[in-house]
Parts: sequence; C-alpha cells; structure tokens
Amino acid sequence: MCGVVTLDPGTFMSIEDSRFPKGGVVVIGSLSGATQERLAQATDGNVRQVPGAPLTHIVEKPGTDLRKLSQRINGVVGSEGIVAPIFTDAEGNSLLPTGSLQVRFKQAVTDSSLDEFATRHNVKLAQRNKWSPQQAEFTVRTDDTRYFPDIATELKTDKEVAAAWPDVQATFRRV
Repeated sequence: MCGVVTLDPGTFMSIEDSRFPKGGVVVIGSLSGATQERLAQATDGNVRQVPGAPLTHIVEKPGTDLRKLSQRINGVVGSEGIVAPIFTDAEGNSLLPTGSLQVRFKQAVTDSSLDEFATRHNVKLAQRNKWSPQQAEFTVRTDDTRYFPDIATELKTDKEVAAAWPDVQATFRRV
C-alpha cells in the first residue's frame, strides 16, 4: 500500500542537500482534460495521479535525463502546472516536490524585502513562517519553465539567504 504524507518544512533543514533527482517528474496543478490527454500521449500513458493529492501527477521515466524530460513535459503542460523532478533521499525514499520552496534568510526580513526577493527571483511569496521571522515559503509560477532544482540553487546563492530547499511530500510503503 502506498501513500503520501506532507512533511513539516523544517524536517529537512539540516539535510536539504541530500535530495537527489530520480527517475521521473511530478506535475503540480489543475490540469484540464485536454492537457491530461496530451500528457498521457506524450508519455506513452506512463502518467498517474498521486492518491490523496489530486493536483499531483507522476511521470516515471527511469534512466531519462530529467532536465530534458522536464522541458518536454513543460511544453505539454504549459502554464497549467509546475513540473519538477522526483527527488530521493539518502534512504531511497521518493520525495515529491509541491511547487513551493522554503527559504531561510540570514536575518529577519520585512514584508517589502520579501516582495523584492520574490520579484528578483520570479517566484511568488506564499507565506511567512509564523515561528521563524527569517523564514518564508515561495511558490514557483506556473508560467516558469526553469528547471525546478535550478530555481532552488538560484535562491541559495542570493547574498541574503542562509538556505533554500524544495518543499516535498514523502511517499512511503506500509510493510
């Protein structure tokens, strides 16, 4: 039996660099019937919806260049969704990106500096972390065709940022 659990964004703070792209991509968004049909055709029917996550579809293609697959799927999905590679953690568990990124700044930030940061990096501010004034969540725009890990890397290199990592849902198997 498989399922999906959403992990607390802080869960991976100490290991955000231990996520590795693996064997496929996720598409996050409300896809029209026509887009779902085109997606199934473009992937030879190798697409499935994630149980318990109706706006998340998985395209599994082991051994495929995930950057190229992401670009191809982006061309099919257009602005209806966000395309990101499936990640795996050090134990081999699949981690499904949600389309959001967590950013921890070096110091507490103002609303206006968060807006400027979002504009500078072409992301949208989703919410501030109410327990940590130096942390905020940003979402990737559906019209953004950049490779999802590149966006996280770009955010990490900003001089104001201490750490940035993709928000994920972990898949698990009951044994």
